[in-house]
Amino acid sequence: NDILVSLNDIHYGAKVNNYWNKYDSDICRDMMRRYLDRIIEIGRLHRSENCIVWENGDAISGNIHYSIAVTNKENVIQQVIGVSELIAEFLAELSKHFASVQFVSVSGNHSRLDVKDRALQSERMDDLVEWYLAARLQNFDNVLIGVGEKVDATMYLIDVRGKTYCGIHGDYDGSATKVQALQTMARRPLYAVLSGHLHHNMMDEVQGIKTVMAGSFLGMDDFCVSKRIYGRPEQMVCICDN
Repeated sequence: NDILVSLNDIHYGAKVNNYWNKYDSDICRDMMRRYLDRIIEIGRLHRSENCIVWENGDAISGNIHYSIAVTNKENVIQQVIGVSELIAEFLAELSKHFASVQFVSVSGNHSRLDVKDRALQSERMDDLVEWYLAARLQNFDNVLIGVGEKVDATMYLIDVRGKTYCGIHGDYDGSATKVQALQTMARRPLYAVLSGHLHHNMMDEVQGIKTVMAGSFLGMDDFCVSKRIYGRPEQMVCICDN
């Protein structure tokens, strides 16, 4: 079997301090270390061979809204640098425990450079993270960056144990009907769709296609409070056998 590890909606650079949650870059780093320990523990339990890490967007907090920009602990450049190095360390440590570590990603809505109606679809800061990782970890023989097939800026396809998984962020795909649309756009049978964006773990099945949605590191921010959305920081690890 292989282990499928989510690394979704890190929102690195965000600063939250409310009744329900406290989050900043230092807390994020501590959470990443604890998550790493759990992944290694689960991998040992199941004797997993390979580790596939999927980072499906919003690695940085960005500045898409004024309310986000003024509360961020770091500016966008510092966010990209900080989260890139954090993920590099994360993958480097995983490489000691698995035959191979594969990393695949897609951009999220928080890293766009302009307001939604004016932003270019393919111009998002998240893409710099994968580029940095490829250079930073080029001497790690068992770490593979950007595996699978990048269909476009919003979607990738990856093979896990002979089954095709489709990765998206989720900002364009908020209903069950979109799963069927993704099946058509992929031009091949899908086993599962991997997504994030909504900040909570969920697993379902739509017309025979599994949907796996992972949570966030961020937890409840001011937006969640204003919308009365309760949630806690969470991620998801799946064991994929033949």
